[in-house]
Amino acid sequence: MPSQRAVVLDEWGGELAVETVDRPEPAPGEVRVDVRACGVNRTIENAVQGGLSDDPGLTPRIPGHEFAGVVDAVGDGVDPDRVGEHVLAYFYLTCNECDACRRGDTNQCTDFGGWFGVNRDGAYAETAVLPAENALPLPDGASFAAGAVAADGVATPIHVCDRADVRDDDTVLVIGGAGRIGYHLAQVAGLRGAHVLAADVTDDRLAHAETAGEHVTAVDARGDNFAEALVAATPHGDGPTVVVDTVGDLDTLYDAWDALAMGGRVVSLTTHHDRAFDAPMKAYVVKEAAFIGSRYATRDEVVRAARLVADGRVDADAGESLSLDEVPDYHRRLRAGETSGTGVLVP
Repeated sequence: MPSQRAVVLDEWGGELAVETVDRPEPAPGEVRVDVRACGVNRTIENAVQGGLSDDPGLTPRIPGHEFAGVVDAVGDGVDPDRVGEHVLAYFYLTCNECDACRRGDTNQCTDFGGWFGVNRDGAYAETAVLPAENALPLPDGASFAAGAVAADGVATPIHVCDRADVRDDDTVLVIGGAGRIGYHLAQVAGLRGAHVLAADVTDDRLAHAETAGEHVTAVDARGDNFAEALVAATPHGDGPTVVVDTVGDLDTLYDAWDALAMGGRVVSLTTHHDRAFDAPMKAYVVKEAAFIGSRYATRDEVVRAARLVADGRVDADAGESLSLDEVPDYHRRLRAGETSGTGVLVP
């Protein structure tokens, strides 16, 4: 059987290593993609640490879900004309039959099959196999690296803005504004006419956050006066109308809650294990506030993300270009907080 090189995880929370493995063949209803770019980021590091599933029966595993490439083989039942298509990947493994899937809310699938790169091998490899319906069109004008970032890094912010109904009269606070999700969220919110407060904790990250557009104001989240700084930074001194938390630091989140404007919405989009936000029920009523969960994106939103990148309305924040051999050390640097932007594997 033909072989390929891949980054393999032997057990959740273990070390990544480059190995030679069998090259996968597409089963019925699947396509094989020649991986041209795959994001290397904190979401995948969370998966590597067992943050999505720690079932030992799922390892060894090839991680990696945020990728783009070229279809080079198809399984039975898939149109052979798909060979040669430029595609980006949809992360969730869905049933396509439940009510949520049939109405287009694929991120809410009630017969959820798990995550690409967790419940089945991902794209830290030269080729990857996935369900044909998860290989979405990458438009002309979008590079493979930009498509890889768009698959999650831009699609998730689109879903967040839809969930929070971000409008041109909103001031959107992004906690973690220089991060992969935060940076693209600032751009997507700007397309809707919103003003953005990008909060972060180092000078270089604050400077980077402001490069997301003229509508972005960086706010230092360090120190004891974060809530006051947020209120002062809003156009009318009434606080942000939308707070998006990408970090999960409770002290910062409570400060943001204190600064939240009347009628404000708080959005959480990361599964912060063993953490709970506890605000008095009266406070929700007095401020007429809402706390909203946001889960990845729909297939349609991934396609929209790719189009925004392709036509230049969103700048995909792709960082270092990495070989397979460099991925394990990049994950070490991720854990140590020594990276910025999104690393991109180019096998």
